[in-house]
Amino acid sequence: MVATQKPYLSIVVPVYNEEENVKPLYEKIRTVCESIGETYEVLFVDDGSRDKTFEVLSELREGEPHLAVIRFQKNAGQTAAMAAGFEFAQGERIISMDGDLQNDPADIPHLLKKLDEDYDLVCGWRRERQDKFWTRRVPSVVANWIISQVTGVGIHDNGCSLKAYRAEVIKQVPLYGEMHRFIPAMSTVVGARIAEIVVKHHPRRFGTSKYGLGRIWRVMLDILAFKLILSVFARQSNRNGHPSTQHSYGNQMNPKFNVFRVAAFLSLPFFIIGFPLINVAIIAALSFIGLGVSLIGISLITGWSLGKAQREAADLSPLASFFIYRCARRPIRCFGPSGATIFVLGGILMIGLPNVGPILMSIGILTFCCGLFGEIIAYGNAKRVKDYTVEIFLNAKYNYKVFENIS
Repeated sequence: MVATQKPYLSIVVPVYNEEENVKPLYEKIRTVCESIGETYEVLFVDDGSRDKTFEVLSELREGEPHLAVIRFQKNAGQTAAMAAGFEFAQGERIISMDGDLQNDPADIPHLLKKLDEDYDLVCGWRRERQDKFWTRRVPSVVANWIISQVTGVGIHDNGCSLKAYRAEVIKQVPLYGEMHRFIPAMSTVVGARIAEIVVKHHPRRFGTSKYGLGRIWRVMLDILAFKLILSVFARQSNRNGHPSTQHSYGNQMNPKFNVFRVAAFLSLPFFIIGFPLINVAIIAALSFIGLGVSLIGISLITGWSLGKAQREAADLSPLASFFIYRCARRPIRCFGPSGATIFVLGGILMIGLPNVGPILMSIGILTFCCGLFGEIIAYGNAKRVKDYTVEIFLNAKYNYKVFENIS
C-alpha cells in the first residue's frame, strides 16, 4: 500500500513473548501520540515470539491505521529488532522503547522536547529503576560506569531502551550483534550530540525478563571490542557544542590508517620487551617480537578488508564472511575466551616450562586480538549484512512506499 504522507513520529517497539503486554502498551502509546498532535506510526517488531504475541498484534491492527507489525522468521535478538524498526520507520523523529510496560509512554513528549533543543539523541535514565537489586540493578550500575569510562560518553543508563533520535542520525549507525546497549557511544561515530533525561520505570507485571547475570561476561568483552571500534572509526565532529540549526556530522577518518595506528600502539610494548630479552631468554624474546609483528600483520589484513568494504564491492571478502557468519557477527566472543584461557595456561606453565609458557602466552594474546580485529571488520561491514529475516510485514497507512524483497 502506498500513502501520500509520511508520519512525523515513529515509535519502535521490539517484542519477544510479550502477549499480555502489547495491547495495553499500544493503547498507552496511542493516547500519548494523539495528545502530541503530530502524525505518527507505531512499529512493533516481533522477534520470533513463541507465544501469541503476533496473533494479538495482528488482531489489534484491525481498525488501527497507525499500527505496523514486523515479524521475524526466527529470533534474532533485540539489536536486530531495533535495527529493523529503524530501517522501516518513516518518521523524522524516532522513539524506541521496550515492550514489557516498564518504560512509560508518557515520557515520550519530554524526550521529543529535549531532542528539539538541537540534540540528535536523547537517552532515558531510569534513576529509580524497578528491577531486582542484585541481579539487574547492581550489574547495570557497574556496567554503565565502565562503559562511560571506556567510551567517554557519560550516560548513566546505556541499557534503557527508551530513547529519542533524529532519523537521519540513527539510520547512519550500524547495529549488529548485541550492540544496542552501545547506541549512545556508537552515535558518536557519526558525530551525534547526546543528552539524557530522567524517565519513569515500572515493575514488570506480565511475562518474564529476557536478561540475567549470565550476560555480564559478554558485556565486558563487548566493551573491549567497542573501545577498539571507537579508536578506529571515531569521527572528529565539526559541531562546537552550541545550539545550531545546521547539522554537520563531521568528516570520517580513514579507518585503514587508524587500524594500523592502533596496531602499532598495541604492538610497541612487545617490541620494547622482546628485544632486550634476546640475550637473556631467547624463546621469550622471539615470542614477544613475533607477537608484535603478528599484530602489525593482522592490522594490514584488517585494513585491506575495510578498504574492500568502503569500495562497496558486490561480495564480502572471505575474511569478512568468516568473521560475520562463522563467528555470528561477534568474533570477540569466539576468540576472546579461548585467547584468555591460553594466556592463563601459558602463565601457569612459566613456572615449570619456561620455554613453553611465553609461546602460549603470546598465542593467547594474539588469539584475543584476532577477536578484537574481527570486530572491526564486522563493524565495517555491518551496513551490508542483515541479522534478521522479515517473514511478515503488516504496514501502517503512513508507510509511503511499497516494500519489496524485504527478507
